[in-house]
Amino acid sequence: MDKTGNIRPLLKRGDFLLLLGVILLAAILFALFILFRTEGARAVVTLDGAEYGSYPLSEDRTVEIRQADGTVTNRLIIQDGRAHMEWAACPDQICIKQGEISRQGQSIVCLPGRVAVEITGGEESGPDAVVQ
Repeated sequence: MDKTGNIRPLLKRGDFLLLLGVILLAAILFALFILFRTEGARAVVTLDGAEYGSYPLSEDRTVEIRQADGTVTNRLIIQDGRAHMEWAACPDQICIKQGEISRQGQSIVCLPGRVAVEITGGEESGPDAVVQ
């Protein structure tokens, strides 16, 4: 309260504009971090232990993984900086259940199809747990 008994606002107009500017700047920096965090990250696909292809996570695409006889065994989707197995010819479907990967060192493995997808480059994944 001031001397006249009126309640003063906690933030003046200038304080409010400064606070709004800081929040806006933080939001822009966060958006840029999200957009460019997969820079250099690649999904490396191996089939029977040999490299089948290497695809940047920054480009959306669908990769159909074919065996030597031309049979499609897996379909890999790369979208929004992440990769996931959308379809697999194997009966257990474990590779599909593994979900999306986007950080260095993460992988998807389809044992029946002899297919592996690993993320190289880009942001490293942190430890799953730390025990002290």
